[in-house]
This record gives sequence, structure tokens and C-alpha cells, in this order.
Amino acid sequence: MIVAEDQKTVLVADDDRDLVTALSIRLRAAGYKVVGAYDGEETYNQAIKHTPDLIILDVRMPSGGGFFAIDQIKHSLKLRDIPVIFLTAFDDEDMKEQAKELGAEGYFRKPFNDEEFMGVIKQVLGE
Repeated sequence: MIVAEDQKTVLVADDDRDLVTALSIRLRAAGYKVVGAYDGEETYNQAIKHTPDLIILDVRMPSGGGFFAIDQIKHSLKLRDIPVIFLTAFDDEDMKEQAKELGAEGYFRKPFNDEEFMGVIKQVLGE
């Protein structure tokens, strides 16, 4: 596969490795470069290393989880403008509100509607 200069990078962070793999396949098929992470700390480290155009985060992961990761990301001068979308099994209004307060662009519950999810990704990335 030839990588285009303007190809967008998406960081997918979830402790469910099968989900990271499935989302990576779907996103690559849509033309994105994908980087995976499996816990909150690794998410931040991968974001620093790759400076993705979008971060997809699970709420509950080892080493701090999604709320820890977004807090670190939004307090980093290098990363703070990167949009974040939460993808989680939790359909909790308090969590949705917390995600919004921390700067998330979206909050999706697993299982998710693929068309709607991909539409939001394209919208957030300005495509």
C-alpha cells in the first residue's frame, strides 16, 4: 500500500486487542494510518510519538484509562488540539458529561453503528 503524504493518522486505544485490530482493519480500509495502544499510559506515549490526527479512546483501560489519557493529552501543548472520540461499553450520562468536559468530540457506546461512527470520524477530521 502506498502511503499518501496527506494520509491522516488515527490512534486507537482500547484494552480489548481484538477491538483494536478490528477497528484498525476498518480504518485502514478507509485510507487512514492506524496506531494502537492498550492502556492509558501507552495511549499518551503513542500520541507523543506519532502526533495522530484523531484519538479513539476506551474509558476503562489499565494504567489510568481513557479519562486519565485525555486529561494528559489536553494538558500537553503538543497534543491538546488533537480531537478525541470515546468508544466504550458504558452508556452512562455522567461519563458522557465527563468526556465532554474533558474536551471529547464524541462518545459512542459499543457495539456501535459503523456508518455513523465513520461519519463522525470524517466530520471530526474535516473530510
